[in-house]
Amino acid sequence: MVATSRVFWIGRLAALSPAVALCVLVTAHPVSAQQADDTDQLLRGVIEYDGRTGAERRRAERVAVDEEEQANEEQEQADGRAGDTTAGLDDTTTGAVEAVQRTGPAQWFGRDNPTQPTVDTVVRKPDPDPYAAVGMRIGTFILRPTLTQQLGHESVLDGEAKTARSLSRTTLAAELESDWSRHQLKISGQQVIDITLSGDGPEDPSTSVDAELRLDISSTTTANLFFGYDFRREDQTDANSVENAVAQSDIHSFEGRAGIEHSFGSWRGRAAFTAMRSTYGDVELDDGEELSQSDRDNNSYRMALRAGADNGAVLRPFAEVEGTLIDYDEPEDANGYRRSSKGFALRAGAVFDRGEKWNGEIAAGYMQRNYDDPRLDPIGALSISGYANWSPERDTVIRLGLNSSIEDSTTADVSGSVYYSASADITRKVRENFITRLNGQLGWRRYYGDLPDETVIVAGAGFTWWLNRNVGVDGDVSYEKTLSEDTDNDDIYVGLGMKFQR
Repeated sequence: MVATSRVFWIGRLAALSPAVALCVLVTAHPVSAQQADDTDQLLRGVIEYDGRTGAERRRAERVAVDEEEQANEEQEQADGRAGDTTAGLDDTTTGAVEAVQRTGPAQWFGRDNPTQPTVDTVVRKPDPDPYAAVGMRIGTFILRPTLTQQLGHESVLDGEAKTARSLSRTTLAAELESDWSRHQLKISGQQVIDITLSGDGPEDPSTSVDAELRLDISSTTTANLFFGYDFRREDQTDANSVENAVAQSDIHSFEGRAGIEHSFGSWRGRAAFTAMRSTYGDVELDDGEELSQSDRDNNSYRMALRAGADNGAVLRPFAEVEGTLIDYDEPEDANGYRRSSKGFALRAGAVFDRGEKWNGEIAAGYMQRNYDDPRLDPIGALSISGYANWSPERDTVIRLGLNSSIEDSTTADVSGSVYYSASADITRKVRENFITRLNGQLGWRRYYGDLPDETVIVAGAGFTWWLNRNVGVDGDVSYEKTLSEDTDNDDIYVGLGMKFQR
């Protein structure tokens, strides 16, 4: 536009006389030159219309924005003070106890001495079971040892005869469990040392060792291997106990089991084979003599097949068939009877699973055992078995059990007996460090021969009070009664001691 303006004025000057054109140029040149120079500089962004440079103008804009923001903040603060009804009140704390500022997490509130935060201010999550055994890591295994030492008193009333003793009972237990991503090996053992300190009465030692290996062959196939050893002393109230005995027979049992489970879509099958070896020690009689029990030594074999639904339903039915074979070392017992036998069992039942609150299984059917000696009647009876885990509320667990079994006899003209039992065990965590226990059992033994039936009643209670994670106070009381037409036996035990775990 500047160039066009110059062409226009040059054309007009050319039309004037030389004298007049000269006068116009002399008077108009300074102003036109200044405007042209200003216009060129304005286009280059050096000088604004208000005479300030671009940098000066940007600085002024920033100052204006800052002043506006500060004014807005002051207005907001003024509005807040106007709505605060406590403004101007004295904030001095009065009273006998100075207020404590709670700076920790919510679980600390309400404590007289709130837990201090860690140096790195990391809030630790509470331990869900602060008194559980932590164990010791040994390679890829975790070992959890336990020692319980009790001093107790036991009283036994057998008809008109009564014995009582004070005793020391030491229980050593350990559990070794693998920590593998696949498969699992679990080994557990327990040793009970029973020593009579004063008085008379039979001691009750025991030992048990179990090892169980689970092999995860595939997502649908699992193999299980088991080996167990058990030692115990036969009780005075057992079906084959010997009368007038100071100490009953020592029983050693060895068990091996192999099984496999496989899922066929919505069905699951299981097969298991069990072999057991049982040996019996001599009985010590009250006259100092010993009575051999070697004629009771035997090998037993059992094969079980099971098939059931595996569709994820709460109630899943199943059917089971079982075959048994018992082979005694001696062809005949002390009374001249051939007690080797064969047997079978058929059962049908269901597995129910509603999670941790309610789960278990129950089955019923028929079982029978036929003896090699024709003088011994076959034993056939109702078979019922099952268990249930029930948690009616938090920290309370109830385990219910049903069982039935056939027991061989050592009495002449008596084939054996069928024993039915129902049991209940209740565990209640009253506090994190105080656990109570209740247990009960009702049993009924029916003999196939000239022996009266027996009723067995068992009741017990106990507690464990943990002083810390590793040391606690442990107590137990138990009562067992065996009642029949010929027998009335009562056994009471009370013990108190310490329990240690790692």
